[in-house]
Amino acid sequence: MDCKQLDQKLNQFLRLSTFPLAVSVLGPDQELPASLAKQAGKRTPMLVCQGVTLARRYGWPVLLEPEDMLCPLGALALGFAPPSQEFLAGTTDVPNWVCSDAARALVAEGIPKLAHAPGSRFIAAPLAQADWDPQLVLIYGDPAQMVRLVQSLVHHTGKALTFSALGGIGCSSYISQALITGQSQLVPCGAGDRIFAMAQDDEMAFALPAGQVDAVLEGLEFTHKAGLRYPVTPYLRFHTEMPPSYQALMKQLSPGDDQPA
Repeated sequence: MDCKQLDQKLNQFLRLSTFPLAVSVLGPDQELPASLAKQAGKRTPMLVCQGVTLARRYGWPVLLEPEDMLCPLGALALGFAPPSQEFLAGTTDVPNWVCSDAARALVAEGIPKLAHAPGSRFIAAPLAQADWDPQLVLIYGDPAQMVRLVQSLVHHTGKALTFSALGGIGCSSYISQALITGQSQLVPCGAGDRIFAMAQDDEMAFALPAGQVDAVLEGLEFTHKAGLRYPVTPYLRFHTEMPPSYQALMKQLSPGDDQPA
């Protein structure tokens, strides 16, 4: 993957306001890229979504290891820790906004989770700076930008894209689910992403697995030529009806035989 060229193309067609990110979850035996090797072992406690925001807004490369995890749901989603029996049974009061232990158990079951791999690591960096081949490209944008990505994939298949949403634990969708399925994920930013990671009201996330990058680029270019663009180009070649008083004044001002000399 040519990360710099991909960054250029995404910004050309989507005009993004934050950096698109190269994202990977590395196993314990995989070597860190040179740009992140010096960060190994330096504790930077934070949430996964917080690390994503540091990378996409500050332009910083981010390395998160199991010891850095502050959010248990993010740790579970990325395979940094195995789920406990209490969590799976819904008796831990996490998430605390769900109405019952039974509902929490369904949330616990529904969270996409990478297999537990002690010593695994999460890395992210602005796409143009990445010195490794990422597993995912993560893009934040407004709904009009996100639908351009959807259109670029539907262009090839004619099939609707399907996604799921829990209202939180967004990292489990835009990282874990995307890696597990190999399919793009459109994710409404949930509670943690907005409260702790400062995702804005108009932002959504789109996870693009490496295997779909070429299809998206081809689809963006084709659909752009077909007239699907960002910013959206509204149809303006219509006849506007002005208020009566404006029409009367325009009639007065229009040249005609009945105009005074």
